[in-house]
Amino acid sequence: MAVPGSWTLFYDWGCDGTYSKATMTVNSNGTWTNSESSSGLWTQSAGMFMFTFNNSETTYAGNLASKSITGISTTFAGLNGCFYMLQQGVPTSFDEERAEDKPDAAGNQ
Repeated sequence: MAVPGSWTLFYDWGCDGTYSKATMTVNSNGTWTNSESSSGLWTQSAGMFMFTFNNSETTYAGNLASKSITGISTTFAGLNGCFYMLQQGVPTSFDEERAEDKPDAAGNQ
Protein backbone atom coordinates (compact mmCIF):
# COMPACT_ATOMS: atom_id res chain seq x y z
CA MET A 1 0.00 0.00 0.00
CA ALA A 2 1.30 3.44 -0.91
CA VAL A 3 1.27 5.65 2.21
CA PRO A 4 2.59 8.97 0.82
CA GLY A 5 -0.19 11.43 0.07
CA SER A 6 -3.01 13.26 1.81
CA TRP A 7 -4.73 11.76 4.86
CA THR A 8 -7.17 12.77 7.58
CA LEU A 9 -6.02 11.86 11.09
CA PHE A 10 -8.80 11.23 13.65
CA TYR A 11 -7.33 11.09 17.15
CA ASP A 12 -8.84 10.52 20.60
CA TRP A 13 -6.70 11.10 23.70
CA GLY A 14 -8.16 8.84 26.40
CA CYS A 15 -10.01 6.62 23.90
CA ASP A 16 -13.38 7.90 25.17
CA GLY A 17 -14.99 8.26 21.73
CA THR A 18 -14.33 12.02 21.44
CA TYR A 19 -12.32 12.31 18.23
CA SER A 20 -10.62 15.41 16.87
CA LYS A 21 -9.20 15.61 13.37
CA ALA A 22 -6.29 17.08 11.47
CA THR A 23 -5.33 16.82 7.82
CA MET A 24 -1.94 15.26 7.24
CA THR A 25 0.47 15.18 4.31
CA VAL A 26 2.73 12.12 4.30
CA ASN A 27 5.78 12.75 2.09
CA SER A 28 7.74 10.04 0.26
CA ASN A 29 10.99 11.22 1.93
CA GLY A 30 9.87 9.94 5.37
CA THR A 31 8.55 13.26 6.70
CA TRP A 32 5.01 14.52 7.34
CA THR A 33 3.17 17.76 8.20
CA ASN A 34 -0.35 18.41 9.49
CA SER A 35 -2.95 21.17 9.69
CA GLU A 36 -2.05 21.81 13.36
CA SER A 37 1.42 23.06 12.32
CA SER A 38 3.12 19.87 13.52
CA SER A 39 5.63 17.79 11.61
CA GLY A 40 7.79 14.74 12.08
CA LEU A 41 9.08 11.46 10.73
CA TRP A 42 7.28 8.28 9.65
CA THR A 43 8.11 4.69 8.75
CA GLN A 44 6.23 1.75 7.28
CA SER A 45 7.10 -1.95 7.59
CA ALA A 46 5.30 -5.30 7.64
CA GLY A 47 1.80 -3.80 7.45
CA MET A 48 2.50 -1.27 10.21
CA PHE A 49 2.73 2.51 10.03
CA MET A 50 4.40 4.62 12.73
CA PHE A 51 5.01 8.35 13.00
CA THR A 52 6.64 10.63 15.55
CA PHE A 53 6.50 14.37 16.19
CA ASN A 54 9.52 16.66 15.92
CA ASN A 55 10.73 17.89 19.32
CA SER A 56 8.42 15.46 21.14
CA GLU A 57 8.22 11.81 22.15
CA THR A 58 4.61 11.59 20.94
CA THR A 59 4.28 8.47 18.80
CA TYR A 60 1.45 6.92 16.81
CA ALA A 61 1.55 3.31 15.53
CA GLY A 62 -1.10 1.40 13.63
CA ASN A 63 -2.08 -1.29 11.15
CA LEU A 64 -2.42 -0.49 7.45
CA ALA A 65 -5.57 -1.79 5.75
CA SER A 66 -6.68 -0.64 2.30
CA LYS A 67 -7.01 3.18 2.57
CA SER A 68 -7.03 3.32 6.36
CA ILE A 69 -4.72 3.04 9.36
CA THR A 70 -5.95 2.18 12.86
CA GLY A 71 -3.89 2.17 16.04
CA ILE A 72 -2.73 3.70 19.31
CA SER A 73 -0.82 6.80 20.37
CA THR A 74 1.15 7.96 23.40
CA THR A 75 3.07 10.99 24.64
CA PHE A 76 5.10 8.78 27.02
CA ALA A 77 4.25 11.46 29.60
CA GLY A 78 0.78 10.35 30.69
CA LEU A 79 -1.45 10.65 27.62
CA ASN A 80 -2.49 7.54 25.71
CA GLY A 81 -4.98 7.41 22.88
CA CYS A 82 -6.58 5.78 19.90
CA PHE A 83 -6.53 6.95 16.29
CA TYR A 84 -7.48 6.15 12.76
CA MET A 85 -6.46 7.71 9.47
CA LEU A 86 -8.31 7.78 6.17
CA GLN A 87 -6.61 8.40 2.85
CA GLN A 88 -7.85 11.33 0.77
CA GLY A 89 -11.00 10.42 -1.12
CA VAL A 90 -12.47 8.13 1.55
CA PRO A 91 -15.82 9.68 2.57
CA THR A 92 -16.40 10.79 6.16
CA SER A 93 -19.09 12.77 7.96
CA PHE A 94 -16.80 14.06 10.74
CA ASP A 95 -17.41 17.79 11.26
CA GLU A 96 -15.19 18.94 14.14
CA GLU A 97 -11.59 20.10 13.77
CA ARG A 98 -10.63 19.41 17.41
CA ALA A 99 -12.62 19.03 20.58
CA GLU A 100 -11.82 22.26 22.44
CA ASP A 101 -11.18 20.61 25.81
CA LYS A 102 -8.82 17.96 24.40
CA PRO A 103 -5.08 18.15 23.60
CA ASP A 104 -3.97 18.50 19.96
CA ALA A 105 -2.51 15.57 18.00
CA ALA A 106 0.90 16.05 19.65
CA GLY A 107 -0.63 15.92 23.13
CA ASN A 108 -0.39 19.68 23.77
CA GLN A 109 -3.25 21.68 25.34
